[in-house]
Amino acid sequence: MDGVLLLRSVATAMVRLSEVGDPGTATLPYPDEAQRALNNTVLTCLLLKARPPESLPELVEWAAHRPVDRWPVRLPPDVVPPESLLLDEATRQPTQLCYEWAVDAEDSAARHSEQRYMAIASRRCREEDYPEAYRAFRLLLVRRPVLTHRELTTLPAAVDGDLGSLGDLLYDVYQPAPAGYLDWERRSYTSCARCHTLLHPMAGGALWCEQRRCRDLGTVRRGREYQADDDGGVQLLLRPLRQWVSAPGVLEMRLARQLTGIGADVELWPGFGAYGMRVRCPDGTTLAVDHKDWASPALLGRRAAPPPPDPPYDRCVWVMPAARLRDHPDFRATFERYRSSASPELMTDRELLRTARQLIGTVDPDHRYADTARDGEAMEGLF
Repeated sequence: MDGVLLLRSVATAMVRLSEVGDPGTATLPYPDEAQRALNNTVLTCLLLKARPPESLPELVEWAAHRPVDRWPVRLPPDVVPPESLLLDEATRQPTQLCYEWAVDAEDSAARHSEQRYMAIASRRCREEDYPEAYRAFRLLLVRRPVLTHRELTTLPAAVDGDLGSLGDLLYDVYQPAPAGYLDWERRSYTSCARCHTLLHPMAGGALWCEQRRCRDLGTVRRGREYQADDDGGVQLLLRPLRQWVSAPGVLEMRLARQLTGIGADVELWPGFGAYGMRVRCPDGTTLAVDHKDWASPALLGRRAAPPPPDPPYDRCVWVMPAARLRDHPDFRATFERYRSSASPELMTDRELLRTARQLIGTVDPDHRYADTARDGEAMEGLF
């Protein structure tokens, strides 16, 4: 079997298993996607005369411990970053790379990405000509990935109707928090003080955050603690929405503040989410900006395409975290090799700010672009 197709199959299976429980505790009968992935892996190994996994639990162990570039499959060069795993070793939850490969599979993109839910929100608000409701919905997903059930039921009224007809969609995108996040001794969940999603308890009392940017900062910081049974239980935003909407939204909001501070006019999520930010400079130049924090530059390059032309813009920019480029020196080259479109331009956050300053005419070569975020953490490297 083609290595790319196999990797998509296995990644889709790991995501599917995480939706029904811990991938490491898979039992018969296996979900259809998981059984197909196991069959495909065994067949590929036999064709290549390599030892195959003997069961789905062993395939899960491969995903959690064997870097993908060491699997007995034939893959195009640089299609996966070196030493990358499909499952986190400590929690057995899908890594960001795993979700990227699952989304890359055409038959699973709607299920395993944010597209379905955000398309519903965009369509409803467009039909009602209510952009304020779309922005309120997007802000909620960015700022509140965790809600109690009581907050979930009272939220539409609490925001004075700004969510419009999207109130019922909240019950689809927020689901009861999985047991893997529960501290069984304390009967509580703990959120991350930085990104506000729930933390995974680990052996010895340690906590683990799914967001790479939080882990890169070192010690995980405890945020709000939720008692498991208080206020009707704890609701967690679906992982694809945390990955593709909440996390990018945090950076987009911070970049919006930075760009506004240097004289640009910034609109978040214009055109009912056509792209992340519309940045208009005094000289009339307009940038369409999206935040793209992807582990695989090859998969990101395959998706390179300009956003819809409405609202109109002059240049399209994808902003990458500087940390990704530092960790993967060949990121840009790999992205360029796999892209099929000349647009968008790929920049770091600092490069975007420098470009905006040049357009505005306020270039300061000594400016450090320090973030004004809480804790005094610099923007570059945080994302």
